[in-house]
Amino acid sequence: MEQNVVRFLRRKDYKRIMDIGQGGTGKTVLLKDELIDECFVCKKYSPYDEQYKDMFYKNFVEEIKILYKIYHKNIVRVFSYHLYPEQKTGYILMEFIEGKDIKTFLKYCPNKINEIFEQTMDGFCYLEQIGILHRDIRPQNILVSNEGFVKIIDFGFGKKINFDDDFEKSISLNWPYTIPNDFKNGIYDFRTEEYFIGKLFEEVIIENHIESFLYADILSKMTSIDYRNRIDSFVTINKMILSGEIESFAFSEEDKTVYRTFAYQITSIFSEIESGSTYITDTDLIILELNRVYKDSVLEDYIQDSSSITSCFLKGPYRFHPSSNVPVLDVKDFLKLFKTATLDKQQIILNNLWRRLDTIKRYQIADLPF
Repeated sequence: MEQNVVRFLRRKDYKRIMDIGQGGTGKTVLLKDELIDECFVCKKYSPYDEQYKDMFYKNFVEEIKILYKIYHKNIVRVFSYHLYPEQKTGYILMEFIEGKDIKTFLKYCPNKINEIFEQTMDGFCYLEQIGILHRDIRPQNILVSNEGFVKIIDFGFGKKINFDDDFEKSISLNWPYTIPNDFKNGIYDFRTEEYFIGKLFEEVIIENHIESFLYADILSKMTSIDYRNRIDSFVTINKMILSGEIESFAFSEEDKTVYRTFAYQITSIFSEIESGSTYITDTDLIILELNRVYKDSVLEDYIQDSSSITSCFLKGPYRFHPSSNVPVLDVKDFLKLFKTATLDKQQIILNNLWRRLDTIKRYQIADLPF
């Protein structure tokens, strides 16, 4: 059988250009093949914690088998690999992407927001179709090349999702927004990834005051805290984008004016929100409480107690501007809009309102000694 083995004895050398970074599962460097004048990103499998080295080596090999077959314009290409089973380590050579992370790119090119969103959804739709969860969604892992192509990178070789206290704590510490209820139910799947990607785009849009985004309705459903209210898959999102189905969620200009007027009034009440406060998601309860607030001030020009409005949407402490005055007619118009909206539209309205509230400064209540 030995005669059927093709053995390449010549060692392949690369020029080391620079270190790129150190992650939980290994170190990444930039190498250059001077013979063909091309650069490659090389990632070495080398976990921080040595006790997991043997455990995750098999996962590393299996992940190479999968990623080696991936070919999509919006996902980083894998060109080669070198495994050293005796040392339980290995290297993988990938495409080098000259560009910026998605947040930085859109900061300087906000007019590209729709194109970048479409490409990102296309990339994650492909991953969903072949059954690969990314599991580490953050701006640094979604790059945009100098030519304007989205490139999803770093699939977290050997990582597993364990739903214990440490996992939820680490997510809470590293993620500035409300954690979805998926984790409470031990769920991490493509709808969970949908939520985190949606929140990433939401942050970009808010920070850069982007008003030209065409898919706000889709984004609102992607970022629902409630797992059940999200769009069922990236495949469905792609179909909605391609078919123009977003029109089914369209609001009239009058509706938008009513929402914006009320949203401005309610956000102007807050100066700061305590970090442990949560948004109220029960639409029936919101309608019931708003109706009570309106009736209590129906003979007045302004709502007599601003806190009665905020308590319709927020549960927990906050600090407010004492001079805030909310016109009764603005509450009446918003209540009518919200009561007559479909469930989908109600969720969109709430998600947009929460997005505004997310921009308000958070504070923590100091721990007392006794």
